[in-house]
Amino acid sequence: MEPQTRSSTTVTPTDESIEATILHGFIQDKQLIMLALREGFQQEMLRTPGAVRLCKAVLELYNRPNSVVDPASVRAHLEQTGALTTAMERYLATVRGTPPVDAGSVMALVEALRGRARRDRLGALHGRLGRFLHTQTPSDGDIAQLAAEMIRELVELGRHRIHTHLQPVSEVIGRLADEAERRQGQPGVLGYSLAPFDRLTTLLSGLRRGFYYGLAGAPRRGKTNLTLQLATYLATNHHIPVLFYSWEQTAQVLGARLIAKESGINPVAILSGHDADGQPVAAPVRAAYEQMTRYAPYMFLIEGGRQDTVDRIRAHAYNVMQEFETSEIALFFDYLQKIPLGESLADWKARTDRISTELAELSLELNVPIFAISPLDKEGCRLDEQPPDDEADAYSLYHRPTMHHSVGSGDLEYDLDVAMVLAKDWRATAEFGQFVENRAKAANVDPATLPKLDIINLHIDKNRDAPEHPASIIQYAFFVTLNKFVELDYKLEAEYRPDYHAFMKLQNIYAQLTDTGALPVAAGRAREGR
Repeated sequence: MEPQTRSSTTVTPTDESIEATILHGFIQDKQLIMLALREGFQQEMLRTPGAVRLCKAVLELYNRPNSVVDPASVRAHLEQTGALTTAMERYLATVRGTPPVDAGSVMALVEALRGRARRDRLGALHGRLGRFLHTQTPSDGDIAQLAAEMIRELVELGRHRIHTHLQPVSEVIGRLADEAERRQGQPGVLGYSLAPFDRLTTLLSGLRRGFYYGLAGAPRRGKTNLTLQLATYLATNHHIPVLFYSWEQTAQVLGARLIAKESGINPVAILSGHDADGQPVAAPVRAAYEQMTRYAPYMFLIEGGRQDTVDRIRAHAYNVMQEFETSEIALFFDYLQKIPLGESLADWKARTDRISTELAELSLELNVPIFAISPLDKEGCRLDEQPPDDEADAYSLYHRPTMHHSVGSGDLEYDLDVAMVLAKDWRATAEFGQFVENRAKAANVDPATLPKLDIINLHIDKNRDAPEHPASIIQYAFFVTLNKFVELDYKLEAEYRPDYHAFMKLQNIYAQLTDTGALPVAAGRAREGR
């Protein structure tokens, strides 16, 4: 007996509602059409005859230069092409009466259509195989021919399962040539600029779309603060929406850190409303807030919860892209291991691997940069929690934590396009601290009034498609109480030698920080000069 399969033309109420909801989104917001097409939507996925005809009209309008897609223009186009029948009038009214949903929901429904289309094709294969087994005749061909045809169909199904399409190399090379011409005036930067972190922009060639970035470090090394700062630079320089998810801090605490970078006031004072001397800080906080308007409209601080899985984050991203009418967005996560999964996994390695894989896939699916923080395990923290005991280790380029020391690290370092690690430079911090103390005393400034400062090395251990450069380490001044990083210079291998003389570099760092007002010793130095 021939196996029973569901007909590919069967229409259920669920099918009709899905199609009507998607089309309602299309005629209300042209941006949704772009997002859906990018995610693999095709007119052939629709089953309802009215939906097919309406979608054809919508896509014809969409593909016209400078077109407008809204209910009025769609109706006019249907009328002009003779497609506005009584049945189409009724269907168009049904679509317009469908309750609206957000972009994330529309994308989920598009994926449901794609899944339905794959199941239909697989059902057709099942039926064909059943007919071959039960009603084989000489004209049906042999099993080898059938197997070859079914393999081709299965490969095609697999190709449509992913969002990318097979492309001849000529298309790829053509786009590269066009891109090279477009970037003639932008040498060396392929992604978003992170200025004023110019050295980081150079080493990474900018924050690139479709790249997955990881930052690891021990507690108190400023991982969250550095990542927040990068997010603000991205929003400031490019005016694209930036979603910063945190499972560690509240939005209020993160906001206080952002204000601290602008005002130079300790976040604790900002949250309490008074500084250590009991003086109100409302005025400088308000002034800092005014300065933050250059990026605040594009920055979203999101307190992550148990419901914020990667699927929910994907929906957030689509909704924001729809709101801003853009396909450009950036996602930051603090931190990776706290992102919830749809299933429970007790093993930290398996959990980290699963989350990391989902983030890597999301960066490619949305074609956006994704930046995730990772804490270090006990061994990694031990390597960075105090100065090396052995003098040889103090001058070693390798006595520090790496991405392999991340909590649950397994495939993490392989998933990442760029792997970065923050580590305190104990030697440089001590030498610069002594240098600043001596200069402060000479300028009649109490060293105890100066902000706490660590010299932090940012090690770029993995950098896919990296530009050629003699350095892979960038030094930063981290103002601990102000939650602020200042980019200093590259650190070269020569600086790890015991005979390296750091005095000139210490002078340059001091001049940079005082000239920009980051260190309040400049006034004392001026008095000293007089």
